[in-house]
Amino acid sequence: MNDNVKTIKKSRIYWGILGIVVLVFIILYSLGFRHSSGLKFGKVGTVYINTPLVSTSVFIDKSKKIITTKDNETIEVKLSPKKHTIIVSRDSYFPWKKDLEIKSNSKVELTPLFVSQNPSGNIIGTLDPEYWSIINKIRNNIAPTEDKPLKSSDEKVLVWVNDGTIFTKIENVETEVINVVTQVKNVSFYKNRTDAIIFSTTIGVYVVELSKDGGQNFMPIYKGQNPYFASDNPGYIYVQDANILMQVVI
Repeated sequence: MNDNVKTIKKSRIYWGILGIVVLVFIILYSLGFRHSSGLKFGKVGTVYINTPLVSTSVFIDKSKKIITTKDNETIEVKLSPKKHTIIVSRDSYFPWKKDLEIKSNSKVELTPLFVSQNPSGNIIGTLDPEYWSIINKIRNNIAPTEDKPLKSSDEKVLVWVNDGTIFTKIENVETEVINVVTQVKNVSFYKNRTDAIIFSTTIGVYVVELSKDGGQNFMPIYKGQNPYFASDNPGYIYVQDANILMQVVI
């Protein structure tokens, strides 16, 4: 009889402790806490993903998929405090990928690059009234140097080229962006952004992110024989390749 009573008491204690543990987990979850690693817990972080085009697919850790329903949509995602991989893709566009370490209760804003795999544009003929002014813009868009760097609109980001390598300086911290090896002929900021640049080499025009954190995205905008370019509008660039002048949408 006493043994049965002891067994019942132990069972009640066990289920009581289990109930308390479950209740604690429920409370922590409702307060936004998630498992991080090992025995660590932290509050969820928030990631904001800016997507300019409708029907864009956003993949979170290859398991969660979100599809945008309108242009210029910002997706808000709550993620546990640990490493995550985000992939943004759309038909006929190059995929964009970023690996992030989400901190507890942090907020991160992402603006992926959207570069078409089939760029569109128009050929500008010599009879166009702006033909020669555009040619002069391209000729004057020489590669920046350390002494005369390319500056962002707020002058907080500097970019220059030295012997086939593109460098940047942000808040007095100098870093190498990319080693192109071949000649870098022109450089401009991508769509007036301060986190990515457009540059031309002997065979093409490309866009690359300045930071290598989480994986550096690098995409071709135009491939040709010997292109030069200039940019005065966030929606397109002017490309001169051999004797052909084009307006290429970016």
